[in-house]
Amino acid sequence: ADNEQQLADNEQQLAEKDRRLDEKDLQLIEKDMLISSERQSVQDLQRALTSRDRELAQLQETLDEVLRSTGAHTEKSSARVQPQARKLLSFRLEGRLESIEAQQHSAFMDKVRRYNRQLDSSRRGAVSRLFTEKAEFGEWESFECLPKDTDYCCYATVHGEELFLASRSRSQGCFIRSTTDVTHWRTIQPPPHVHYPYGLLSHNNQLYVFCTLKASHDPDRHLHVFQYTGDQDALSHNTTQSSSTPPWRQLPNARCPVQQWVPAIFGDGNRLVLAGGWDGSNSLPLVTEYCLDTNQWVESTRYPDLPSPLQQAHPVKVKGDVHLVGGLVIVDGKFSSCPTSITTCEIKPDHDEKSRTWRTNILPSLPNTTPGACNLFGSVAVAGGDKDGKHVLDVFVLDLKSREWLRLPSLKTACAQPSLVVFKHHLLVFGGFNSNSQWSDLSQKLEI
Repeated sequence: ADNEQQLADNEQQLAEKDRRLDEKDLQLIEKDMLISSERQSVQDLQRALTSRDRELAQLQETLDEVLRSTGAHTEKSSARVQPQARKLLSFRLEGRLESIEAQQHSAFMDKVRRYNRQLDSSRRGAVSRLFTEKAEFGEWESFECLPKDTDYCCYATVHGEELFLASRSRSQGCFIRSTTDVTHWRTIQPPPHVHYPYGLLSHNNQLYVFCTLKASHDPDRHLHVFQYTGDQDALSHNTTQSSSTPPWRQLPNARCPVQQWVPAIFGDGNRLVLAGGWDGSNSLPLVTEYCLDTNQWVESTRYPDLPSPLQQAHPVKVKGDVHLVGGLVIVDGKFSSCPTSITTCEIKPDHDEKSRTWRTNILPSLPNTTPGACNLFGSVAVAGGDKDGKHVLDVFVLDLKSREWLRLPSLKTACAQPSLVVFKHHLLVFGGFNSNSQWSDLSQKLEI
């Protein structure tokens, strides 16, 4: 009788837990619906803002032409028109974006914590409907988008509603591809005379590619910067680009004055920033900037040099702060080390730019060396990498509030130094070193 009563009590407790879980599921569904609705609203505002920018550019061109024809053109009269309506729209968009990003971060981290509780329960062998009834994440899936003979690292970035990839293959040389749905890809002509790509960057509604040119056009093969001039709206999914003219414009004075290959590349206001890199023999701590206002390379005034040499790190910007994740160090042409620390520059609005410093003790150490990294809903996500001399399947996300690494589902195939990006509700991994220490053409995706 006592056992029967205990069983009845247990069943009642399980029923109560089920009821609470059902209520939480309903709340999560409502929250997801609200976030989806808000995201759509922000996308509409972004399109409206882009359209307004183009109207302003056309208005400015017309105004300049009229002033020239009347002889009244001056430097002051050529200043950009800034209507109050556009300012109000910008403020509104920024506020909505911050609100949605906070909701996305909170909902996603709750989901990650539930997944980690599921993992802990599974390791203990516990049988509980609380943790086994519903899986928070699915599994990684493989898909094809890179040429089979890809022999170089892959760079990926989201620009507007489109995902761009840049890499190199033995048969094609440098190639650039784009997609709006990860299923249909189109090939875009790279800039002329490109030898190797070294980065893609979407910044201030513009897309830039950083690359070296063939020896016939730059014997020293310094980095050059090109700006994308192709269609950035609704894109047809043609297999190749119809125009014979590459949709790229080389920026004035775009040749970097120093050899600084494989740097971490990010944008900051009117500057394109290169942090670290390699000069062909040694990793560098150097930070250089390209000023978009003056079209000149300048010594960095916003960021000091890194505390130690570093190359091939992944820049992850979260709320203005810059985190350099992964990478490696080469000395005198030989591999030296792979840092486990994350190099961070905290950007505080009330601090003078000259007081900025890079620090390596703000965030906890990486679980593995040489992972891919990206911003995932306001957190730092890492995938793949090396541990004890072997490539790993591990995927982690760092909660910047608790300073805690939490697990996500493991990759389908192990890799190191892949490119990691978030696009259309998926976490995507491109390329990287495979188990044979060769560049891989494998791509993987996880629905988030």
